[in-house]
Amino acid sequence: MIASSTRTGTVEEGLAAAAHSIFDGAIATAADLKTALQVLPPTDERFAVAFETATVSNRKLARYYLRSMELAAKSQAEPWHIPNDDRSMINLEHVLPQKPEGNWPQFTDEQVKMYYKRIGNLCLMRASDNSAQKSAGFETKKPILEKSPYVLTKQIADTNDWTTVEITDRQKTLVDFAVKTWPI
Repeated sequence: MIASSTRTGTVEEGLAAAAHSIFDGAIATAADLKTALQVLPPTDERFAVAFETATVSNRKLARYYLRSMELAAKSQAEPWHIPNDDRSMINLEHVLPQKPEGNWPQFTDEQVKMYYKRIGNLCLMRASDNSAQKSAGFETKKPILEKSPYVLTKQIADTNDWTTVEITDRQKTLVDFAVKTWPI
């Protein structure tokens, strides 16, 4: 979905076409099927390029991406396993919030719209900490991020400030975890 240049149904259509070819006998072996399906997933390079600027509107998907990459960052097997799916315990934090309420003067309104949904701006946070922070500035959020048991959340606290540069840089560092999490 991240690297798709069209819509998410493209993969489903490709799989359906392969299934139809199997039914018709045009695909008769596993090797034939593998060849037919090779055109569906993007290369790691194409995926990495798309991931560098990806945004996520669906909170459930964003949480899944972050949890999966967290497991890859910790070199844990089976990164698609969800360690904690309870939103009342761990939820999605937008470091730069959608509504800055004057706490983020380094961002223009246009930059907020462009960056608040970027994967590099998102992290997992304990729900109670997240609700207490609301639209607080980075200097207020940083100590909480620093105490996180999540490697990828804690990394945000290693920066001195949170600007478009830091969001972009973080997203570029997440690319390696993303490719490791969802290899082709």
